[in-house]
Amino acid sequence: MLFAFYATSFGQTKKEWLKYADGAFKKGDYKNAVVYYTKVIDKNTPSDITYPYEAKPYTPPKKPDSASAANMVSGNLMQDSTSAKKDLVKVKVVINPQDQYVTHQIAESYRLNHDYQNAELWYKESVKNYSPDYPYEGYWLGDALMKNKNYAAANLQFEVVLAKATEKKDETMIKLAKQKIAGCYMGVDPNSIQKGVTITELDSVFNTGTSSFAVNYYMDESTLQFSSAREGNVVADPKKQKAKYTSDIYKLSKTETGTELKKIEGPINTNQNEGAGFLASDNSRFFFTRWSPSNKNECAVYFSVLFNGEWLIAQKMNDKVNLDGYRSTDPIITSDGSIIYYSSNRPGGYGKMDLWYEYIDEEGRTYGEPINMGPLLNTPEDEVSPFFHAGTSTLYFSSEGHSGFGGLDVFKSTLNKEDSIWSAPRNLGQPINSNRDDRYFVLDVSQQNGYLTSDRKECESCTGGACNKVYAVTKEKNVYDVKGTIYNSETNEVIPNATITFKDIRSDWEPFLITTDTSGSYFYELKEGVELYLKAQKTNFLGDAGTVFTLGLTESKHFERDFFLAPISSGNITFPNVEYDFEMVILRPSAMKILDNLIEILKLNNDFKISIESHTDIFERGLDKNNIQLSEQRSKLCYDYIVSKGIAAERLVMKGYGDTRPLIAKPQTEEDHQKNRRTTFTLIK
Repeated sequence: MLFAFYATSFGQTKKEWLKYADGAFKKGDYKNAVVYYTKVIDKNTPSDITYPYEAKPYTPPKKPDSASAANMVSGNLMQDSTSAKKDLVKVKVVINPQDQYVTHQIAESYRLNHDYQNAELWYKESVKNYSPDYPYEGYWLGDALMKNKNYAAANLQFEVVLAKATEKKDETMIKLAKQKIAGCYMGVDPNSIQKGVTITELDSVFNTGTSSFAVNYYMDESTLQFSSAREGNVVADPKKQKAKYTSDIYKLSKTETGTELKKIEGPINTNQNEGAGFLASDNSRFFFTRWSPSNKNECAVYFSVLFNGEWLIAQKMNDKVNLDGYRSTDPIITSDGSIIYYSSNRPGGYGKMDLWYEYIDEEGRTYGEPINMGPLLNTPEDEVSPFFHAGTSTLYFSSEGHSGFGGLDVFKSTLNKEDSIWSAPRNLGQPINSNRDDRYFVLDVSQQNGYLTSDRKECESCTGGACNKVYAVTKEKNVYDVKGTIYNSETNEVIPNATITFKDIRSDWEPFLITTDTSGSYFYELKEGVELYLKAQKTNFLGDAGTVFTLGLTESKHFERDFFLAPISSGNITFPNVEYDFEMVILRPSAMKILDNLIEILKLNNDFKISIESHTDIFERGLDKNNIQLSEQRSKLCYDYIVSKGIAAERLVMKGYGDTRPLIAKPQTEEDHQKNRRTTFTLIK
């Protein structure tokens, strides 16, 4: 098709080629944009432009040998900076504005087409030529160098950009440059390698054709779905559209004899591109991305509903998710089906593609306004491919705006259910992340197996030298344990043979206890996904307690919990008194707080037994018989409250003394009478 176009377009002018190039670039057809832009600066192309000055003859950059192009950096970043300075362009050569624009556009086209070797060459040329129209061209040169794993040279470019941005007080570019500089250091830091993680390229069942991506689970973890551009995909006209460049969604199922690969049933796949599918947990709704083969900017989220065992024709979601003129991609649904997360460059965000969410009903209809996930997660660059791991309330997504190793990196952020606040994004490190684009990360319930899409591997058959392939991610099982020592809080001496009770806060299993050794220490291996209450006790000591949570953790953790027990005897424990209004048997709010504190002590020290003793005003204020009855009612009131909170009745003794034991024998004021109207608590065992 391209050769036929050339045959009919001989003799076209630079102006006409520029029009074709800009049109292709706008549609996202970067491969042809490069071809057309190159014709504009070809000295053999007829010119219809008269420049106001004599232009310097233009010479396109020559491709260096493979050794200098690869320029793999190892060791310390600062040690490599001397040799890397050779790549720092200092010469400024002025050429005509059109050639500078075209040079920039060629570099941009290669970058957006993920051909970073050529992007590096053309950005170098653009930086050397220099134009005030592109003051931060060095940023994109550094970006290409990072993606080519030349961290030392990239770092120098970002340092120059940072200095320029600081001079201009450009806060956005200052932030981006600093993040890229941090990423360069990460790239050569051995501590950025995550231990116990293995990345394996999947076989040809997955990685066949020009691109495979977006593996996810379908119905259960034994069935996978993924998207792939390969022969046999749906096209409208084989003469005009090549199947191997059109993406369809496939399903891989385990059978008794092996595996079965086929396309998603029903009218999901069309002659457009389908990708990044997600099946709702109730298996009744399927959400996915669909975009035009001729215009990558025409990209939206669709969904199909299962009816009588068949998927219906997919419908485009409304403007709460898809806004005309903007891209929306990568939908996922929460396990309860109430929220859709997706990526979009719609207005109201913080940069390019941002993470958004929206509330939906059972029929896939949205309500309310779309909600941006905020600047903690979103940056001026792209955030895409969200995945929510329900078991740990963790959102995994890919970003090029947070500090990373070059391209899109996978990050995680965990939701605190108590305050609905997300944690700061954390880079998953190598080998999950690389110097290229890493996205569509998913993880199973056990957190030991998952999948990833990456263009990290060079591919001769792919445009730009690399293409998307899917990889299996294997992680070692997370390990959790707790250890500590029990001390005497007054002497700091260790307490041997103390007991520690482990109680599941969610009451999924019965409590159990362990005993400290002769050095007062203990150790216990914990299960995943638990919330534990730990209580340390020893006879003649006040207990101490703490909590340990493995629920929601995404990596191994070793807890340390020491306990400090206060020595006691029955005579040195005092509790606050509960006071009453005159002739009343009602607990004041302040009295409830006192009782709640007492209850916590009784729960912590389950060997405590207490006496509840109530008193009234002296005899001048009432009859003895009535006072005894009133005091007994007050003791019963406290008794009932304590028992209602889970304290065993046999641990409580009630008594009513009426006015026979006044705290102040000769009260003179109302305050004195108030002190006599009381309930006291005494430790009797």
